[in-house]
Formats: sequence, structure tokens, C-alpha cells
Amino acid sequence: MIRIAARNSQLSQVQVKVVSDYLNKLGYETEFIGVKTKADLFVNEPLYKLGKGVFEKEVNEYVIRGLADLAVHSMKDLTSNLSEELDILATVKRDSPYDVLVSKKDVFDLDSGSVIGTSSIRRKNFMTFLRPDILVKDLRGNIDTRIKKYTSGEYVGIIIAEASILRLNLNINYFKLNPIDFTPEANQGIIAVVGKKNDERTRKLLSELHDQETFNEAIAERSTMEIVGGGCHSPFGVYFEQIDDRLLGIASFSNGKKKITVTIERKGNPKDVGHELGKLLLGEMKNENLIP
Repeated sequence: MIRIAARNSQLSQVQVKVVSDYLNKLGYETEFIGVKTKADLFVNEPLYKLGKGVFEKEVNEYVIRGLADLAVHSMKDLTSNLSEELDILATVKRDSPYDVLVSKKDVFDLDSGSVIGTSSIRRKNFMTFLRPDILVKDLRGNIDTRIKKYTSGEYVGIIIAEASILRLNLNINYFKLNPIDFTPEANQGIIAVVGKKNDERTRKLLSELHDQETFNEAIAERSTMEIVGGGCHSPFGVYFEQIDDRLLGIASFSNGKKKITVTIERKGNPKDVGHELGKLLLGEMKNENLIP
């Protein structure tokens, strides 16, 4: 029996199913262990006030303490510094990395004064930069909760990850947001499987589920964030795409009034390319006096 820990949300359980279905096909029985995290306990607080690791710490503790064999996460929720006892054993092939606006109207067609919901400082600042006449309000809750708040009329639109909509198979009208205007959060659309660092047997077991190109993109993005000092609730966005042996990257920062975007296309080690993009972004931010 392989025990898999994750948050109790519907989206988390769908992500666990991807991993458990793979293991079931190999002949292994699996058990889901639902875990409440800090983010689940303080649902009315803006995410940026809760600090780092609010979606992951308690889940990973189950693996550290031997109460679970694996933890499954949205990789964007993983802090850059995992516990020394843990490692990312596999990254599932990436789903859409893009942000979307769930609304009846696209970004530039929204009426002035429209209320848009998001729990992300990054999304809020990008929207405020593009449409300073739009009112952006905080929106917390699991994806289904956020959608209900939108359909009930609390918001004219909400900004969420397209991967969430696709994984939950939701039938709802939305507009995909350009990654130059709304550069995604690092590792958005990636499912990460975390286990004990020395668990080579399970790492090997997951080898066919692991997608190396996705992992390369993830490492490049995380390396960019190491340089700029961003966390999962910061006003930075970064997205890499591997095409053949080249990495194409976009990184952006906005304080709501100004916005800086830089791009890169390189061959090379993903970590090095990510660091280079981070330095490019920091350099431009210094030029514009935008160091936060």
C-alpha cells in the first residue's frame, strides 16, 4: 500500500488521482490521506499575510513523520527550500501554465469599475497596471468556492489558473490571458510528487510518470525566483518553455503602476538559464527604481 498525502480540496484529489492511477496500473494499491493546511484553516486571510509554505508544510510533515509515503502538490505551492529529508521524486507532464479570466468579457472589454477577484498580488498588480479603472478585490477559497462566488454575482470576473479548470473539467466561459501581460506564477500547471530523498525505490517507480522537459522548465523558473527573491505570493511572474534543446523564458514584475518584462532564449543548464533571466529582470527593475 502506497499512502499519498495531499490537501482535501477537490483539485488536490484530482491531482492525487493522476498519481494513484499510474501506481494502480503498475499493480500497487494506494490510499489517499487528506491533510488540512494553514491556508485551509485561515480562509478569510489574504494569502500573502499567511507567509510561505501555507499549502504544503503540513502535507510534507506526513511524509517526514512516516505517516505517508508520498505528498502530491501543485508545484507552484512548494517553497524553494524543501526539508533536507525530502525531494521532488517526479514532475507530471505540465498542463496549461496560463492564467485565465473567468468572465463574460475579456480584459480590455470589461466595463470601467468592474469588480475582479483574485487572491494573488501578482495577478492584482498585473490587472491594475493594465486596467487601472478596474476594482480588484481579494478572493479566497478552493476553485469551486471561487467559481460559486463568481456565478452568484459577487464578481464580474475572477482570475485563476487554466490548469485548475481543465483538471476539474469545468464548463465555464473564460479568456486565456497573454503571458506577456499576465506572466504566470513559477511552476503553474505542474503537479509535483514529493517523497523521502533517499527513497530511490519509489523514485524509480515514478520514472515513467516523470516528465524531464517539465522538470527542466520548473527548475529554470524556480532559479529565476531565487535571484529576484520572490515567493509564491509575490508580484513576480516567470514562465519557461523548452523547445527542442532551447529554453524560452519570460519574467515580469509589477507594482500596479509600472511593469517590467524581460525575455530570454538559451541553450544550457536550466538553473543557469533561470539565474540569467532573474538577473535580467533585477537589472531592469533597478533601472526603473522598482526594487521592492
